[in-house]
Amino acid sequence: MATAQTSDWVKNHLESDFYKTQFTGFYLYDPAKKQVLENYNGEKYFTPASNVKILSLYAAMKVLPDSIPALRYQQKDGDLYIEGLGDPTFLHPEFRSVTRALDFLKKEPGNIYLRWGKFEGTRMGLGWSWEDYEKYYSPERSEFPLYGNMATIKKGKSGPSAFPLTLADSVEYQESLFSRDFHENKFFLGSRNGSSTRVPFVVKDELIRQMLSDAVGKDVFLTDKELPKSAKTLFSLPSDLVYKRMMEVSDNFLAEQILLMVSAQVSGSMSTEKAVNYMKTKFLKGFPQDPVWVDGSGLSRYNLFSPQDMVFVLDKLLSEFEQERLFKIFAIGGRTGTLKGNYGGKTPYVYAKSGTLSNNYCLSGYLKTNSGKILIFSIMNNHYQKENWQVRQQTQKLLEYVRDNY
Repeated sequence: MATAQTSDWVKNHLESDFYKTQFTGFYLYDPAKKQVLENYNGEKYFTPASNVKILSLYAAMKVLPDSIPALRYQQKDGDLYIEGLGDPTFLHPEFRSVTRALDFLKKEPGNIYLRWGKFEGTRMGLGWSWEDYEKYYSPERSEFPLYGNMATIKKGKSGPSAFPLTLADSVEYQESLFSRDFHENKFFLGSRNGSSTRVPFVVKDELIRQMLSDAVGKDVFLTDKELPKSAKTLFSLPSDLVYKRMMEVSDNFLAEQILLMVSAQVSGSMSTEKAVNYMKTKFLKGFPQDPVWVDGSGLSRYNLFSPQDMVFVLDKLLSEFEQERLFKIFAIGGRTGTLKGNYGGKTPYVYAKSGTLSNNYCLSGYLKTNSGKILIFSIMNNHYQKENWQVRQQTQKLLEYVRDNY
């Protein structure tokens, strides 16, 4: 249990020379006793980075069904009318075995009409770094994602190539600071790219129509006709498989699409802002500090959360869902995902979500102590000039002390 001696150690650690030139917050909570064990700047705002995915997870688990909604459809006069629901797994390379939606469309004997126009917002999130538009970790958001909204461009003896093949004529050998034009799907391969690279493509309705046509093997037509409320929903894979990948490897695209799926379920349109407002007014009214929450992934530097806020959401997750299910979704210290290289031991003791941006590292989650307790913690480090591994090392030192002494 926490004592004056253990609290003194925590305070001395966080006020050591290592932390002097940065901003740090730490909040430790015992959910069984509803007791705050440690609070060091726990009420102050920090840039949370991918810790925001904890909120995306909570939103999904509260709103989405057990299986991912792939699309809505209506069969009428021998034709099929469909609209996207934001499902990020359709033709995604990490979910190749999931072919239910594709098989459904391939079996359609009539014409296929894709309704377009449900997405509300910008193609990239508010506060994202503009130069990240070509980076693998920031694909564009959309209502009907295909291939993770990413293209793979390669060098070859016969010339450059691209996958999906719909983009095959959009690649050229050219030395450039970037791998793609900012506004158009023009991809560049040069000495800086290596033999192969993955690049987000610009989402446009006509491109998605053509990609879907190529995948299905027949023409797909665009329509602005809304589907009726009686339209049916086709489901794809179990939702927890998507949540697990989002949390383990910190997949930004999945996190962004999850909030759009939440919005589609509660508002009929796809808006990150609507999803956030719904969650804040419906399920998260008790935030200790009112956060600034603008995206699903944490790429935005506009996001502001306190360690107390993070613990608040983690406590709700633990009280409203089975612990065994949660711990399978979160990355495990020393074992899986972004935590594989840290927080290890003979037995797992950290189940958490890390968050990393340049000069920022945060970690929030659950900790098993040697005494058998499950504690909830959030530690946030902002505005340091050290190497990330050094901050992780100090974070591990702190959490190991908590594990051994509380």
